[in-house]
Amino acid sequence: MKKSNCFCYCILPIALCAAMLGGCGASAASSSAMESGVFTDSAPLKVMVSFYQMYDSSMPDSITEMLSGPMKLVMSLMGGNGKPKAGCEIKTQYCTAIPIGTALAQSFDPAFVKQCGDIVGEEMERFGVHLWLAPALNIHHSIRCGRNFEYYSEDPLVSGKMAAAMTRGVQAHKGCGTTIKHYAANNKEYNRTRNNSIVSERAMREFYLKGFGICVRESQPKAVMTSYNLLNGIHTAENRGLIMDILRAEFGYEVIVMTDWVTPMTGDARSANRDSQAQYVAAAGGDLFMPGNEGDYDNLLQGIDSGAVTLEQVKINASRVVRTARALTQE
Repeated sequence: MKKSNCFCYCILPIALCAAMLGGCGASAASSSAMESGVFTDSAPLKVMVSFYQMYDSSMPDSITEMLSGPMKLVMSLMGGNGKPKAGCEIKTQYCTAIPIGTALAQSFDPAFVKQCGDIVGEEMERFGVHLWLAPALNIHHSIRCGRNFEYYSEDPLVSGKMAAAMTRGVQAHKGCGTTIKHYAANNKEYNRTRNNSIVSERAMREFYLKGFGICVRESQPKAVMTSYNLLNGIHTAENRGLIMDILRAEFGYEVIVMTDWVTPMTGDARSANRDSQAQYVAAAGGDLFMPGNEGDYDNLLQGIDSGAVTLEQVKINASRVVRTARALTQE
C-alpha cells in the first residue's frame, strides 16, 4: 500500500485538536494571535475560533486564554514552539470535517451518511490513502465512554445501518476501504486495554454484535478492528469464536481482521489481565497485529515452535493481507 502522512481521517473534535499542535508533518507557521507560540497558525484553528466568536462575543482571541495553567503546560510540552525540526519535510493535508458519528446517526438518513462517506473516499483517493480507520460503531452503553461522540447510537440497528452507509460511500472509490471497529463489547474507558467484559450470549447477539453483522452483510468493509478488552476472559483479538465462527462463518466476512494498537504504554500494570499477544491473535484468525514490532514477531515464532499456532494458519492470515493489499492498490 502507498505510504501517506494521512493514514486515517479524524472527525471534527479530534481534527481540530490535531490542528492546534505544531511539529513535523503539520502546518508550522507561528501565530501572532497566540501569545504563547504553542499552537500553529492553521486554517482549521482560525475557522474554529471565528465560528465560536460568531455566537459568543466573550470567546477570547487566543485559544491559550481558554486553558488553565496546568493545561497550558501540558499543551506546550505536546506542541513545542510550533517550529519544524531541521530537515523536516512539511506536508499539509486539509480534510473536510464531516459531522461526528452521533450527529450523523441522529439524521436517520443513510443516504446522507453515504454522501459523507463519498467525501471521505474522494479525499482518500486524492491523498493516496487506502484504509480509513473508521467508522466506529460501538454502542453508547455508558456515558463514561470518552469516545462516544465517534460512535453512532445506543441502538445496534441504527449503528449497523449508518456504518454500512458510510462504508458504501467510501468504498465506491477506487482503492479505498473502511475499518469498522471496535469488535466487540468495547464500552469502558478505565483500564480499557485489559478490562474483562462479562456478557451473556443473548446480550452479545441482540446488542453488541448486531450492528457489526448488519454492516458486514450490507457493505463488506475492507477491514475489521478488534477491541482491546477481554470478552468473558478472552481477548477479543484472540477469540476464535468471535472472529472465525461469528464474523466470518455467520456474518460472511471475507477480508482482513486487525487488532487495535497494542503498545506497552496503554496497559495498566495493576491489571490481572495481560495484553493480547501475536501468537494467540494469529491462532484466532487475526491477520494483522498492530502496530507490530520485533518482539511481536518473536512472539509469533515462539507460538509456531510451541504449537500455539500452526504455520498453516499463519499462511492463511498472511494470504488475506496480500489479497487485500492487491485489491486496494490494483482496482
